[in-house]
Amino acid sequence: MSDGLTEAERADRRRGLRRILLILGVFFVFVQVNRSGGGVLAGYLGAERGLSPTDIGTVMGAMFFASAAAQLPTGILFDRIGPTRTLLVSGLVALAGIVVFALATETWSLVAGRVAIGLGHGGIITAVYLIAMGWAPSDRVGQATATLVGVAGGIGGVLATTPLAMALEHIGIQGSFLALAAMTALLMVAIRLLVRDGPVAAAGGGETGPRETLGESIRGLFEVMRMPELRRIFVMGICFTAPFMTIGGLWAGPYFAEVQGLSRAEASIALLLLVIALHLGTYGYGVLDRIARSRRRVVLTGVAIEVVCLGVLAAWPAAPLPVAGLLLFVFSCAAPLFVILAAHARRFVPQRRAGRAITCISLMGLTGVFVLQTGTGALIDMVQVAGGTPETGYRLVFATVMAVLVVTGVVYAGQSEGPVNQA
Repeated sequence: MSDGLTEAERADRRRGLRRILLILGVFFVFVQVNRSGGGVLAGYLGAERGLSPTDIGTVMGAMFFASAAAQLPTGILFDRIGPTRTLLVSGLVALAGIVVFALATETWSLVAGRVAIGLGHGGIITAVYLIAMGWAPSDRVGQATATLVGVAGGIGGVLATTPLAMALEHIGIQGSFLALAAMTALLMVAIRLLVRDGPVAAAGGGETGPRETLGESIRGLFEVMRMPELRRIFVMGICFTAPFMTIGGLWAGPYFAEVQGLSRAEASIALLLLVIALHLGTYGYGVLDRIARSRRRVVLTGVAIEVVCLGVLAAWPAAPLPVAGLLLFVFSCAAPLFVILAAHARRFVPQRRAGRAITCISLMGLTGVFVLQTGTGALIDMVQVAGGTPETGYRLVFATVMAVLVVTGVVYAGQSEGPVNQA
C-alpha cells in the first residue's frame, strides 16, 4: 500500500474507525428521530393539537430552515476547530431545542424548539463524513459514511415511525421528547470522551489550532461558494434530501391516511417501510460511490427514477395501495444523493476546505427542504379552502417535487466529473 503506514498502524486505524462509527452511529439514531419523525408528528399535531397543514409545514420545515442557516458558520467551524468539537458545541443547542419542543404548548414554541434542533443537528452528516476522512482510506470514506447513515439512520428512521407513534399515543410529546433529550445527552458525553477527528488527534499530537485566521476562513468560504466547478453540484444539492423529506418525511403519512384510507397505526407502518427504503438506498449509493466510473451518471439515474415514480403518482394519486406503496418505496430508495454529491464536490477542493464545500451542499439541500415543506403545505391548504379533494392536493405535492427534480437534474447534467487524479 502507498499510505506509508505499517500493518499495525493500519489495524489500529481500523479499530479506531469501528469504535467511532459505532458511537456516532448510536448518536445519529437519536438525531434521525427528529429528522424523520415529521410524517408521524404531522398526523399527531393535526389530530391532537388542531394545527392546519400550513402550520404543520411551518413547524416541521423550521428545523430544516434553521439547519440551512447553520451550514455556513458550521462549515467554518469544521475547518477551524474540527468536526468533533463542532459536533459537541452544536449538540448543546440541539439538546436545548429538544427540551423546548417537548415542553411546547403553542405553535410558536414548537417552531422555536425545531429551530434550535435544526441549528444544532444540521451538520451531523458532514461531521460524520469529515471524521471518516480522518480515519478511513480515501477510497472508503464514502462507503463508511453511507454505511453509518444507512444503518444508524435506518434504525432511527424506524424509531421515528411506529415506535414514535406509540410513544406519542401513550406518553405524549413531552414524555417522548424528554426521553429523547436524555439519550442524546448521554451520547454527547460518549462522543466527548471517545471520539477524535483522526489518529493523530487521538494520540494528542494533532490538535494544534487552526491554520487560518477567522478572516481567512470566511474568505475561503466565499471562494468555495464562487467556484464555477461546484455551481452545478450546489444546484443539485437542493434535492439531496428535500424530495424525500417533503414526501416521505412529511406528507406521506397524511397521504396514506386521507387518500389510501389507512389508520394512523397502519400509516406509520407504511412510513417505516419508506424509511427502510431510504436507508437501503443510502447504503447502496455508498457502494456505488466506490465502484461507479461516473458519479454524475449515478446521480442522474437516481433523479430519473424519482421523477418517474412521482410522475405516475402525480397523474394517478389514488392508485391502489400496492401500486402507490411500491412507487414510494422505489422513490425512497433513489432519494438519498448526499454521499455521491459530497464525494463529487470533494474532487474539486483541498482537504482543508472540504468542510466548507460539503456544508454548502447541505445549505442548498436544507433550504430546499424548508421551501418545499412549507410550499407544499400551502398548496394543500389552498386546495382545502377551494373545496378540492385530498387527491388534488397530493397530486400538486407530487408534481411540485417532480418539477424541482427535473430542473435541478437538467442543470447538474452539465457538471464535469472532476480531476481524474482526485478520489
